[in-house]
Amino acid sequence: MPETLHERYDRDEQRLVATASDELWTDALVDLVVDVAAPILDGASWRGVPEDAPPRWSERRTAALSLAAIALRATRTVALTVRAGYGAEAQADLRRLQEAAGHARKVAADLSGQYAENWLHGRGKAGKPRTAWGSDPQADRLWELMSYAHADFEHYASRSAVLDEDRRIIHHIGPSRDSVWDNVCLWLAARQFTAVLACVLTVRPDLDQADFLAAAEQVVAGEERLAVELETKALMSAGG
Repeated sequence: MPETLHERYDRDEQRLVATASDELWTDALVDLVVDVAAPILDGASWRGVPEDAPPRWSERRTAALSLAAIALRATRTVALTVRAGYGAEAQADLRRLQEAAGHARKVAADLSGQYAENWLHGRGKAGKPRTAWGSDPQADRLWELMSYAHADFEHYASRSAVLDEDRRIIHHIGPSRDSVWDNVCLWLAARQFTAVLACVLTVRPDLDQADFLAAAEQVVAGEERLAVELETKALMSAGG
């Protein structure tokens, strides 16, 4: 019997997952940060509020730990989606991860715990997704990028479709790999999850940071390599 569509996609997805660690150098960075998160999440758990705890002690720690859990799941989802050949679709979970990172930064920065309390109850600015991005130009660019997680034709066409010689749209509906953009997506996931873990360690300065700092250094160092890849891709596109 001929191979069905879902059987073909199952086969292609499994092959892409199996080869991701060889074809995507950022794949190892994601795994590195996920592994270093385990002792941090374990150490950040708590039972009971100390007698001398400041106001909203529990809210600040609950929010930090909850955001780390959200970020871990989102990071794993992004990685699995990219590995399976659906890098464009991974942006929906990357958006969720970046929101978690933005909220985590504000929880860590607000020593009063008020932002943490507001986030836990979904009120005030903490209850609005846009708040997580901040207001600097870089944040605006990230917000615009993540808006492509919606069902937008222009973004879909740029990542998942091409025009043939007769300018007809050819839809690529099966799994595929774009090494440069997949590396971008995985690096962003690793970088944002690193930011969340850094915020947890800010809230919990008593936890050991040695392994985390070593992992974070590798993630940050990867940005330069990624920039070179993007520049090369842009030059090839301009010349082609």
